[in-house]
Amino acid sequence: MQAAGVFSTGAVKDHARQELIDLLDSVRGKKGLVIDPSLSGPLSLVAEFTLLKEHGVEKIYHLAPGKLDTDCKSLIYICRPKVGHVKCIAGHIQTHSQHGVKISYSIFFVPRRSLICERVLEEEGVFGDVIVGEYHLDLLPLEDDLLSLELDSAFRELYLEGDTTAIFCMAKALMKLQTMFGLIPRIVGKGQYARSLADLLLRMRHEVLASAEDEEASAKIFPGFSEIDAMVVIDRTVDLITPMSTQLTYEGLIDEVFGIRSTFVELDPSMIGGPSAVPSGGSSTAHTPAAATKAKKVPLNSSDRLFAQLRDLNFAVVGGLLSQVARRIHEDYEGRHQARTVTQIKDFIGKLGNLQAEHQSLKLHTGIAEEVTKYTRDKDFNSMLEVQQNFVAGIISKPHIDYIEELIDKQTPLVQTLRLLSLYSLVDGGLKTKQYENFRRDIIQTYGHEHILTLQNLARVGILRKQDTSRHVYPQIRKAFRLIVDDVNEHQPNDISYVYSGYAPISVRLVQAACQKGVGGGSTTWEKSVAGPAPVGWKGWEEPMRLLPGPTFEEVQRTGDTRVVAKVKPKQKVTLIVFLGGCTFTEVSALRFLSQQDEGHREFIIATTNMISGSSMLKSLMANFSRAPLNP
Repeated sequence: MQAAGVFSTGAVKDHARQELIDLLDSVRGKKGLVIDPSLSGPLSLVAEFTLLKEHGVEKIYHLAPGKLDTDCKSLIYICRPKVGHVKCIAGHIQTHSQHGVKISYSIFFVPRRSLICERVLEEEGVFGDVIVGEYHLDLLPLEDDLLSLELDSAFRELYLEGDTTAIFCMAKALMKLQTMFGLIPRIVGKGQYARSLADLLLRMRHEVLASAEDEEASAKIFPGFSEIDAMVVIDRTVDLITPMSTQLTYEGLIDEVFGIRSTFVELDPSMIGGPSAVPSGGSSTAHTPAAATKAKKVPLNSSDRLFAQLRDLNFAVVGGLLSQVARRIHEDYEGRHQARTVTQIKDFIGKLGNLQAEHQSLKLHTGIAEEVTKYTRDKDFNSMLEVQQNFVAGIISKPHIDYIEELIDKQTPLVQTLRLLSLYSLVDGGLKTKQYENFRRDIIQTYGHEHILTLQNLARVGILRKQDTSRHVYPQIRKAFRLIVDDVNEHQPNDISYVYSGYAPISVRLVQAACQKGVGGGSTTWEKSVAGPAPVGWKGWEEPMRLLPGPTFEEVQRTGDTRVVAKVKPKQKVTLIVFLGGCTFTEVSALRFLSQQDEGHREFIIATTNMISGSSMLKSLMANFSRAPLNP
């Protein structure tokens, strides 16, 4: 269930790959590469080790505090512009200097250098010993239809700390896309930071055009025709309910159970044909430290044809499909007995390689599905899921509240407890003051006093808060956008709500509203609302849009300059969906489903600051007094 393929993200990968090659070649001879651990995954999407080796990289190190023993005469550091990273690098240089080791140092900050990091290098007395540069690794293609900045802390930085670096990084990346694929004619969006991104994009475009020396230079900045007809920008705070709900697609549940980072998942080797990482008699959880140290990283992407077939399906369908694939592969193997002639034997041998690859993929996904099934059949999982689905449907009763109190009493992992409590707060317009204080007291007494700060953080971003005098609008939002679909068909879905077994993500309903064909908000038939290409905009949805937080906007990119005109290639509808603050795998699956429903008339490309789940969002906001030195 992938995008139709009119638009290709391959050019984005090629650009990042070539810049990495140029970066490596800028340092002559053999060299060592020291990588910020958070960039290991993103860099692996751009270049494999053989490419690095071809361009002089002898050894690769992870950036870590302490002494760096190396026999390399040149070191290239690639890292995020964080003070902790810079102090760590300065420590390496100072230690080498004290021991009389002569090394040339280059630091390339991703995606851009910062003045504060350069100031730290000066204060540490090593600025004159290093060459400082930038590696513009911004939007990375996780799939042909999915791009990510891979900024894991984007939600916390934007909505808790007020650090808008992620907006600037996204704007620079989108400007690069426009120079590659053409000026995007329409920008529509919802939310305060979405508005900020649009304003920044418009300002950047004016600055780029103003810097052109003459008409000819200006015309070369943007291609004459755009491959993207519109951009829809969604601020994560417009829809906090969706990530707090448990993802029910195959890929979404893998993320919930194991965690997916830059398309890789860490699994016990026994699940993929190797010896088990868990000692005999131990539990087979992937989350224990012992298992994590020996876990094997496995890529999950569309190059695995079986995964491409399974990833966007509701998990209820996956078991049956795996059984069908197993029977087909068995029948194909049995075909060798019918091979009588030399030609028939040759044909079978020609298919054997693909059969073996399919068999290995089947073994992998059967192993993953078995582990996920253990998770989904757990009594606690189903109890929590039932309460979640009641909450989003607007059904809140005393037994549901008692269940949350029971989770606290049982000392259920705090993230799970907070996720359900936060969902309750979001759908009910906050918690009554007395109820909030009771839950606050119980959480602090059960999980520790450090979580006073955690609860303050959740209140500041609006996830878990007290009720105030503002109007409670979720019931109107639920009705206006038809968020609950009672007759959802998980095996043959006809609506995006299949990804949550009956709940339609608000964010994707917004995309439907923006891309609908002249259908008013009050009488929308959602199954037909995208039945053909239409101009992107909010016409007919003015009233429902007011129920959601933040400004609603539409911008047409008129340059006021005949040298650059935003035009779309005829008969082509490729719409870019931008998420600020993160996107879930289920939202990606729902957008792919929409594209399929549109019979290929409109293709969706997703760009996000990072991939998230409710658990990863909450963990980023939780108090942590034992931060590693690399993350000050």
